Order: sequence, then C-alpha cells, then structure tokens
Amino acid sequence: MANYNDSYYKPGFDVTIGSKWTRVIMILIIVNVIVFIIQLLFSTISSQWGVPTMGISPETGGAVHHVRLGSDRFTTLFWLYQPLAIGKLWLWQFVTYMFLHSISDPWHIIFNMLVLWMFGSEVERAMGTRKFLTMYFTAGIFAGIFGCLFTPNNPILGASGAIFAVEIAFAMFYPNSTIIFFVFPIKAKYLIMIFIGITVVNCLMPSSGNVAHFAHLGGLLYGFLFIRYEPRFSNFLISWQNQQKANEYKREEEVKNGVDALLDKVNRTGMKSLTRRERSYLKNASKRYRKMSGK
Repeated sequence: MANYNDSYYKPGFDVTIGSKWTRVIMILIIVNVIVFIIQLLFSTISSQWGVPTMGISPETGGAVHHVRLGSDRFTTLFWLYQPLAIGKLWLWQFVTYMFLHSISDPWHIIFNMLVLWMFGSEVERAMGTRKFLTMYFTAGIFAGIFGCLFTPNNPILGASGAIFAVEIAFAMFYPNSTIIFFVFPIKAKYLIMIFIGITVVNCLMPSSGNVAHFAHLGGLLYGFLFIRYEPRFSNFLISWQNQQKANEYKREEEVKNGVDALLDKVNRTGMKSLTRRERSYLKNASKRYRKMSGK
C-alpha cells in the first residue's frame, strides 16, 4: 500500500491510494478472484481425471504470462491464443484472457489486483466510470492484439495489459504524486518511466521466461494515447454529431418549406394543378413524417 501527496493535482478530498475504492474497482477485483477460483477447480478436476493441466513456469508477479499448451479446457477456451482467437474466430478471447491468471504462481493475481486496488479508483474518479471502463477493456484488447502480433504462438493470460494502462493514466493525472515503491519514495512520473524503460528493454532482449512483455508495452502505449488524445476525439465526435443534427434540421426545414409551398398551391389551384414530380415530393414527405413519428 502506498500513500501520496500530490503537489500538482489537488483533489477535493484527502486521498490515500487503496482507500475509498469505487464499486467498479471492487467488482473487477471480485470477478478476477472468482475466475481464478474457477481456474483452480478446473485444473484440479483435470488433474484428478488425468487430463494434463497447464504447465506454467514460475513467473514474476503482476505480469501477463505466456503459457504452454496442454491446459485444462476452461483455460484453453478463455485464454488468448492467436491460432484460436483469430484462426477459429474465438474473438471473445481478446476480452476473457484479462480475467485469467497463473494458477501456479498466486503472486500473479495478487500483484495485479493490488495494483488495480492502489491506482484504479483514483483514475476512475479522474476520468469518470464510463471512460475508465472504456479505457480498461480497450487497453486490454489492444495489449492482447499487440502481444499476438509479436508473439503469435504464445498463449497469453492476465490483466496486466489493462492495468499497465491504468498505471500510466495515474502517472499522467497525478505526475507529482509520491509513491512508496518498496521502501523508496518516488514520484509517479518517474516510476512509470522506469516501468516503460524496463518493458522496452525486455521487448528488445531475446525472449526468456513466460512474461508477455509486448502485451505490457501495448497496454502502456494505449493508455498514454487514450489519456492524451481521447478528449480530442470526444470533442471531434461531439462536434460531428452536432453538425449532423444541424444538417438534419436544415433538411427538415427545407422539406417543410417545400411541403408548405405545395399545399399553398393546392389551396389556390387545386390538387390537379400539381405536376407528377410535385405529387411524388408530397408522397415522399408524408412517408418521411410517418417514419419519424413512428407511425
């Protein structure tokens, strides 16, 4: 657990990382723990029935992991494995893999959930629940795609891709927050730089162990881009929607004026005075109004 005092961004309340956690963070952690228990049950059943269980070497806690083939059916169905996710169109794996963790190394889920508990609530408060969930899940999906691109033959499981996005989001919202990293106080902006450096170096080095470093890098990259450019995209989308509404209103006004002009002509000279084109115009306008009114 780490406390911080942000001299750059001053929230309107006293903040302690990990305290006053939000319902969304609590639900995410509970779901991850429940899925982990289900994994343990399936692994135990598979082991008792003589079905090979997943062979995972000990990994560093808190990392997205590569896993060897030969796991239980539950894990195989929901981890992210490119030949299955793309080859067989098991597209749900790009989401479900985020809720699976290494059953041979409990520190994997413990560290991931600890980091989510420490930073997630403050990031959600800064962004709002809807944007936070959008970032969390799209970051996980992007991290999975990124991992599949660079390590296509290695199954992946773990929430770290999404959580790395949460970490960099926290550092961008609260750059001068002081975090106790093990026993050393360090500002969030410097800590995330260290994480980025370690991740990049690990990606450049020859592959070793079972950690999906490219998925971590994908989560960091996506989190940065989301925080930096999502407001611009949202403003552009709102502006485009407003322009579309304005154009629609303008078209409605033009149709209304055209109908009014034709009705005035009918009142003056009768229905027979309308040309075929004018009759068709009135007929189409009538259909348009009925469709808009839901009749």
